[in-house]
Amino acid sequence: MRKHVLKPLFSLVALLGLLALCLCMATSAIAQTERIVPKAENFLFFIDHSGSMAMSAPSESKSSLAARHDPNKQEKIEVAKEVLKAVNNDIPAIAFNAGLYTYGPFQEYIAPSPYSKDRLNQGIDGLQTQYDIFGRLTPMGLGLKSLDSVVGGLSNRRAVILVTDGESNIGPKPLPVIQDMYAKYGADICFHVISFAQTAAEKALVKQIAAVNPCTVTADLMDLLDDGKRADFVRKVFYDVEVIPAAPVAAPAPAPVEEVIVFRNVNFDFDKYNIKPEFAPLLKEAAEIIKSRPGKRIMVDGHTCNIGPASYNMGLSERRASSVRSFLVNEGVPADRITTQGFGLTQPRFDNNTREGRSLNRRVEIRFE
Repeated sequence: MRKHVLKPLFSLVALLGLLALCLCMATSAIAQTERIVPKAENFLFFIDHSGSMAMSAPSESKSSLAARHDPNKQEKIEVAKEVLKAVNNDIPAIAFNAGLYTYGPFQEYIAPSPYSKDRLNQGIDGLQTQYDIFGRLTPMGLGLKSLDSVVGGLSNRRAVILVTDGESNIGPKPLPVIQDMYAKYGADICFHVISFAQTAAEKALVKQIAAVNPCTVTADLMDLLDDGKRADFVRKVFYDVEVIPAAPVAAPAPAPVEEVIVFRNVNFDFDKYNIKPEFAPLLKEAAEIIKSRPGKRIMVDGHTCNIGPASYNMGLSERRASSVRSFLVNEGVPADRITTQGFGLTQPRFDNNTREGRSLNRRVEIRFE
C-alpha cells in the first residue's frame, strides 16, 4: 500500500490533530489514537512560605497578573498562589497523586491523594499570605529533609515542584539534600523549579538545583505569566503524549489496493481565520496531492472551540473553511472541486476544558468526499 503523509511542520500540540482518511476500497487500515499519560505517579508541590516570600514581588509581574490583591502591595506569596492556580488549571485530565506542602515552616496542606483540580485549588487558596517577615528565616534544606519522609512513603515515580525565591539562610544547605534524594530514589524522583529569584545569589542557587539532574524543568515567574510558556511548562513537567496504533483489521478477501492519504489539520489562533505562515507549506503539499487526483472532490470542514456564542462560532468556522479553500484555489486546485462547510463548536475532537484542547479544536479538516 502506498502512503502519502504531509510532513509535520508545526508544534507537538498541532500533531495531536492528526486525522487519517482512508478510501473505501482499502482492504485494511491501521488507525492511530493518542492518549495523555502522566510523567510520574506522584506530584508534590513544595512552596517556600518563609519571610522572604512575604516581601514584595518583582514590579514587572504586578501589572501582568489579573490578581485579586492590590498590585501595589502584592507579595511574592500572593503572586505564587495565582501562578500555581494558573498552572493547576492548565493540567489536563490525567491520573496521579498530588500533594501540597510548605517549608519555613514545614506544613502539610494536602496529603498525597488522587489529583483533583478543585481540591488543589482549595489547598492553594488556603496558603496564608498575611504574616510577619521578621524572624521567619528560610530553611530550605531542613524543609527538604522533612519532605523526604513524605517522598519515602510513596511508590513509583515522584516529581517535586519546588516554588522558591532562591533564599536559604538557616539549617542544612539544600543542594546536598537534593543530591542525596536523587542518590536514594534514582530515576524515581525529579525536582522541577518555579523560580522567584531576583538577586544573583538567589538565581545561582536555582541554577545549581536545576543542574543536578537533566530531568529538571525550570520556569521563571515571568515565564509562567505568559499563557504559551506556562502551557509548555505544564506539558514538560506533567505529561507525555503517546500514539497508540490499533490492531490491523484484516479484510475477508483480497481487493484492489488504493492509497491511504493522511492530511494534518490546519489550526487557527483564537477568533482568527487567517492562514498562519507555518501552515502554508502543509497546504501547498496538500494542493499538489489533490491536483494529482483530478477525479476526487474535496471537503473542507471548519471548526471552533467552545468559547463564544454558537451562532458566531458557526460563521467563524465557515470563514476558516473558506480561507483554506481560497488558499487551495490559489495553488491551482479547481474551485468547483472544493466544497466548504462550517460546524462551529458542534464537533470538538479534543477536550474544551483545557487550553491545549481548545487550541486543537480551532481547526480546519480537509478530506476527499
